[in-house]
This record gives sequence, structure tokens and C-alpha cells, in this order.
Amino acid sequence: MSMHNYAAGSKFADKIKQMHSAETSGSQLYFVLAFLAKEKGLDDLADAMLKNAMEDSLHGGMYGAMLGKGRVDEASFWKQVVNLYRLEAGAGEPLQAMADEVRAGGEEDLARAVESTIGEELEHARRLEAVFEARGIDFSK
Repeated sequence: MSMHNYAAGSKFADKIKQMHSAETSGSQLYFVLAFLAKEKGLDDLADAMLKNAMEDSLHGGMYGAMLGKGRVDEASFWKQVVNLYRLEAGAGEPLQAMADEVRAGGEEDLARAVESTIGEELEHARRLEAVFEARGIDFSK
């Protein structure tokens, strides 16, 4: 049984919405604190925060699915995944343009921070490509 859209028929829909909000907000705060901990050289704290953030993100995903987020039928599911892939694969140029604009505005450190994400965004796309290729999913359209 899929839990997708479970909340629609549940008397606990409001509780599920609250949990979704709490988990996604909590994961965002964990990620922020992990970044700040890393800046401070608190690598052990950063690692703990990252693990907590990822788990809370997964919890938020579970509650989001219960709220009907995402697509569950096979064709729509893969279409949504491919669309997400396209965003990741196309992130390089817009992020570089943003970094260039920020740099031109005199914010070198901010520009380098934006640029530091480009490789990871493209790696997200490469990971998805590997799955698509292994499963014979056409991601070119």
C-alpha cells in the first residue's frame, strides 16, 4: 500500500501537515547550523547536524508524500524525476551568471560561495543520469 495522499482520508491530516512543517523546517535549520559549524571548524558537530538534517528531510518527504506531494503513477513519477534532473543539469549557467553579477557588484566572497555549488549541482544531474541509463529511462526529451 502506498502512503501517497494518505492524509486526504485521515482524521489526522492536520497533524500530518504539522509534522511535515516541523520536519522540513527542522531540517533546514540543521543544514544552516551544519554550515555554520563547518565554518567554525566544528567538524564533529557539522557531521552530526548533517545526519540529523538528512533524516529530518526524509521524514518531511514521508509526510509530504502523505499530503499528496510528488507523483505516484509510474509515468508521472519518472516525468517528475526527469524534470528535476533537467533543473540540476541546467543549473551551471544560471548559477555562474548569478556569481558573475554578484562579483561585478563587488561581492567576491559571495560569488565564490555561489560558484562552489555549481559542481555539486551538476553531480546531482550525473547521479540521476546514471540511474536513468541503468533503467533505460529517456531523459533527453
